[in-house]
Amino acid sequence: MWGTSGGDAMSTSEPIETTLADIPAATEGALLEMILGVHGVAERILVMNGLVGIARMSPVALAERAGLGLTEATRLASALELARRLEKARAKRPKRLRSPKDIAMFFGPQLGGLVHEEVWIAALDAHCGVRGTRMISRGGLGGAYVPPVDVLRGALELGAFSFVLCHNHPSGDPKPTEEDVELTREIEHRAHLIGVELVDHVIVTPSGKYASVFKSS
Repeated sequence: MWGTSGGDAMSTSEPIETTLADIPAATEGALLEMILGVHGVAERILVMNGLVGIARMSPVALAERAGLGLTEATRLASALELARRLEKARAKRPKRLRSPKDIAMFFGPQLGGLVHEEVWIAALDAHCGVRGTRMISRGGLGGAYVPPVDVLRGALELGAFSFVLCHNHPSGDPKPTEEDVELTREIEHRAHLIGVELVDHVIVTPSGKYASVFKSS
C-alpha cells in the first residue's frame, strides 16, 4: 500500500543539500533523490528497468512498486513527463514525410514512450509537407479501436492531399499484427475511393525501433 503524504518509510531521511554545480555531474540515482528530496530510495527505483522503465509508469504504479508515497511518486512522474516534453521539443522533426524513417522521427518522440496505444494521422500536401496532425484513437496496452471513417474524416478535415498513419506498440515489438495489416488495407482501399492516398502506416516503440505496415505486408 502507499501513502498520500510522503510515506512513513522515508520520514527519517535527511534532506538533501545540493548546489547547481552538483547537478550536471550527478548520477541518475543522485538526481532522483534530489527530485524526491530524500536519501536511500534511488536503488529500489532504478532496479525497475532503469529510467526507461520508470518513465513509463503511472504515479500509482511507481508508488506500489518502489515503495514511495503517492506524493513522491507523482512528483517523480511529473519530472519525467517534463523530460519527455523537452525531448520532443528538441527533436528535429522532419518537415516532409517521404519515408517510414521520416514518419518514425516525426511521431516517435511523442508516441514511443507511452504505456497505452495511440493512433495519429498526419495530413500531407502535394509535396509531402505536414499540414496538420490529429489523434484518431487512444486505447490500452492491448490496442486501440480505430474506425476507418474517423481516419478519413480527419484527413479530409485537415485538407490532406495524402496522409500517413502512425501508432505505437508499448510492448516494444514493432512488428505489425494481423489486425494492423487488415485495418491498413481497409483504410488504404477507402482512401483510394475518395481520392486521398494513404502513404504509409508506421509503428513506433519505446526503444526507437519502428516498422512500416506497407513494407512488412
